[in-house]
Amino acid sequence: MYEAGIELTEGDFEFSKPPLSKKFIRLVFDKHQLEHIAYFGGNMFYVSKQNSEPFMPFNARYPEDIELILDFMVRERIRRIRYENGVLFRSAVPKLSGS
Repeated sequence: MYEAGIELTEGDFEFSKPPLSKKFIRLVFDKHQLEHIAYFGGNMFYVSKQNSEPFMPFNARYPEDIELILDFMVRERIRRIRYENGVLFRSAVPKLSGS
């Protein structure tokens, strides 16, 4: 569930509003030197820097650009986004129960 082996594409942003895009997420990962973001459900996230240290939120909130990515992950049911060698990967979207 938390593996991130599917390359993120522009099609993943079909229902998203600007500035959310593959380019935007790549720029945020570069800007904050992030390696991955994991979503555990509810309001629980883990944001990891490239040196494997946690990226700690300031005043209990992440910067606005990271918060946009967290909202996107919740809305699209993405459990993990990973950035490796300039390429973004995401986890598979879990099926809804009853479908």
